[in-house]
Amino acid sequence: MKRTLLAIALANIPALALAQASGTPEPASLAQPEATQAATPPPGPRKPFPHITLKSDDGATSLDLGGALRMNYRDEDWETTENNGRFLFDTFRVDVRARHKDFFADVNYWFQDEGKHAVDRGFVGYDVSPNASIQLGAPFKPFGLEPYPQFGWSFHIPFFLGYGVNAGAGIKYNYKDADWDLQAGYFPRMLPSSIRYAPEVGRYSDLKENAIAFVHGAQDNEKRDQVNLRLARTFTSGDWKSEIGGSLAGSRLYNATTRDDGSYWAAGLHGVFNKGPWTLTTQGIRYEFDAKNPDGVADNQILMGGNGLTPAFMIAAEGTIASLNVGYDIATPGMGMLKKIKLYNDYSRLFKDESGWADSQMYTAGVQFIALPIIGWLDFTWGKNANPFGGAENGTGWTSASSVGSDDWYFRTNLNLGYYF
Repeated sequence: MKRTLLAIALANIPALALAQASGTPEPASLAQPEATQAATPPPGPRKPFPHITLKSDDGATSLDLGGALRMNYRDEDWETTENNGRFLFDTFRVDVRARHKDFFADVNYWFQDEGKHAVDRGFVGYDVSPNASIQLGAPFKPFGLEPYPQFGWSFHIPFFLGYGVNAGAGIKYNYKDADWDLQAGYFPRMLPSSIRYAPEVGRYSDLKENAIAFVHGAQDNEKRDQVNLRLARTFTSGDWKSEIGGSLAGSRLYNATTRDDGSYWAAGLHGVFNKGPWTLTTQGIRYEFDAKNPDGVADNQILMGGNGLTPAFMIAAEGTIASLNVGYDIATPGMGMLKKIKLYNDYSRLFKDESGWADSQMYTAGVQFIALPIIGWLDFTWGKNANPFGGAENGTGWTSASSVGSDDWYFRTNLNLGYYF
């Protein structure tokens, strides 16, 4: 218990020290209300080919078609990888946004490497008022730092454990004004594993094409009737602007073998602090899964998976996540297309409750180049007991850390270049 409280405290020390914070440019979690973002494309110069914008004469009806094409250059330092200085297709993304009076829609569909497909969000909505909206379909589940839990292109521990750009099938309410941001969602079921963008709890029968029968075959849990609540408050003082908030999530954890309901819950605190070119984001998340597995199936780990782009993996059933990210923006006037450079450092850590299970850690140092319509990220990332780093050599990284590569730091260089239209 002391370890858990220490982890959450460490993640939020900057929040307590900078409680009067933030400025411009605004980070994503301090942006305009989600209903407005989803319904109306932001003003600005005409977007590049093949972007399409259609709008009625009175402006009440519009259709906006855009997207992105991205490529990776990747170099990994472990022996079993095939990515030793390889160029890889990342994704072709199609974004569709539409509005008719107070009704709107927002869908992002991804065509990814290895023939995979994903939906990071897709919903129709209705503006209840200028500050409030309802979304129905597959909206993001509100929780913690939004929309991404780090600055770099390389996802960090919160994402792999289900706390970043994670959508569910259900309904969501949004309210945002100058001071308050309230989001509440009810998700009877999770998205089908075949189109998930972010990892989520899954049954082996749904993930078997990307799982190992001997290791994962008895895993038969899934979330049902999940409820999420996120409340954040914005503070402004001089050049500082900050967002401080808390999140709660809970659900049934249905086991299809025993037909019993276990439980899942998570709670988090987050902060975003901005002054001039500096932005700091931090969060602490406590989560617990209480599965009702059949006899002989360990209750201290849970199976996670997405659409197969990353193999299915086990995570510790109980743990605490802490993260701290620092970004610095550099304006580049007079450099043609290049308008801004962002330097960033992202760090995250998973403290596992199970005795003897070593912590998981990730660290990224990188730089983002914004030269619209081109955006690039150059990440230098180290991972320890983190499954994506080391692959099969580190397959128990999120749990017991008993694989061949456990407790070793693995390194990856990744350059992602995207054309956004």
